[in-house]
Amino acid sequence: MTATAPGLRRIAAARMRTALTYRQNVLLLQVIVILNIFILSRLWTTLFEGRQTVDGMTLHAFLLYLTVVNLQSWIFTDFTVSQYVYERVRTGEVVFDLMRPIGFIPQLLAHMAGSHLFMALSVVVALPVVMVVGTLAAPASTAALALYLPALLCGYVISVLMAVLLSMVAFWTVETSGFTVLYRLINQFFAGTMLPVSLFPEPLRILAALLPFQSTGYVPAAIYVGRIEGGEALRALAFQGVWILVLTLAAAAVWHRGRRRIAVQGG
Repeated sequence: MTATAPGLRRIAAARMRTALTYRQNVLLLQVIVILNIFILSRLWTTLFEGRQTVDGMTLHAFLLYLTVVNLQSWIFTDFTVSQYVYERVRTGEVVFDLMRPIGFIPQLLAHMAGSHLFMALSVVVALPVVMVVGTLAAPASTAALALYLPALLCGYVISVLMAVLLSMVAFWTVETSGFTVLYRLINQFFAGTMLPVSLFPEPLRILAALLPFQSTGYVPAAIYVGRIEGGEALRALAFQGVWILVLTLAAAAVWHRGRRRIAVQGG
């Protein structure tokens, strides 16, 4: 453990430097997220006209939810690691990763940690603009904050595990961009970044409840604004725990099979 920890820190630092070299992509993502928050805020402000509440939330709570859930999505976004794995497999350089004393999955997690830390720092830089175009405020209560923090952590772990599974698609196919785009579209929708999952039509709401995506976005943000509280919040946390276990086992199983089937192209 002591021998691998410095190596993992170096990988995370290298990933942050790589993200910095693509700062134009980060800037573009900042613009997209800020614009998304702005558009959604204006849209829902108009739709709220003449109403006191929607889905049990005031306009302020609704706009706060949209801002928080999109900021979470921003931090959890990983625009380099899945492409990195694809390139390593395509060129055959993944062989060198497999030969390192640090396991491939820990290497992947370190890459993601560096990427997500960079994204979190970019969020901090953009907060002044977000405060103007969106709505930012403290959690609904002290209890909401106490539940939000573990819910956010669990949501992050679930997001990372799903990203690990997505990255390992490269072990079975030489082209992953289609899977990545499809995953991001599904993830954004079912995570509730456009509207709360509780407002989905019943069939979609039932489907969302069976998938892990709402645990990464809707659940933490809804707890933050007080839409989910008490026993319902505890059940949501327990559900997140179940998904962490399921996805961990799934990632281990896929990795066990994937490392035996790596089809190296051109290396």
